[in-house]
Amino acid sequence: MSDQRSTVYDESTGPVEPTSRRPADRETWASLYTLLAEGLKHPDERLHRDVKTGRFAAELTDLAETLSVPVPDGAGTPDAIPAGRAGFDNEYVALFEGLRVPYAPLIESVYRPWYDTTASEGLRSGPPAADMQDRYDAAGIAVPPAYPPDHLALLLEYAAVLLRAGEREAYLRFLDRHLGWLPALQRMADEAAANAPFHSYCVAAVCETVAAARGREGIGPPRSDVVEEMVDRVERRVE
Repeated sequence: MSDQRSTVYDESTGPVEPTSRRPADRETWASLYTLLAEGLKHPDERLHRDVKTGRFAAELTDLAETLSVPVPDGAGTPDAIPAGRAGFDNEYVALFEGLRVPYAPLIESVYRPWYDTTASEGLRSGPPAADMQDRYDAAGIAVPPAYPPDHLALLLEYAAVLLRAGEREAYLRFLDRHLGWLPALQRMADEAAANAPFHSYCVAAVCETVAAARGREGIGPPRSDVVEEMVDRVERRVE
């Protein structure tokens, strides 16, 4: 892709620079990706505390406003989660890991065409996972045992790594290759059986953020028929 990209014009905010053009903006985008990644990991005491105290919402709002990213209202507000962390964790598992069905997997491989054929490696080990493992190995990054290599939280953190390293072309290819399945994830989250307000919000915020980043870099959304194929593919496996 060429580095010579024109400024995008957003009717609500005016001209906006591509995601990866200026160092200060790259750091802000990287911080936004990293924060959203935390919202999509298994909840820990720190995340529970940060949401309850309003810190998560305040940081997300500040980053999104700085970048003119139109994330949804209600930025992970304190009343959006249970009082205890156990209940918070149960909501996460229900929405993303099948405690209730249908659910919305956060694993890229589940959405990709690999699973139109018989795969002995299982649901979590498609080509996107293999590609991401190669990327982590090359960069000397250890994958946490609790997550497959193509878990969305890790994909967002990897995008942040590329931005902070100034790897613009690699970042653009990554946006195009590994973050084009999010409209299908949003559909799955909308149709999920779980009642998980905070985590549902995080899905919506990630989808808006990545859509804005791709648009500003001149990367269009996936075709509607491709999204439908992804949704159909996942639905056959989470019923």
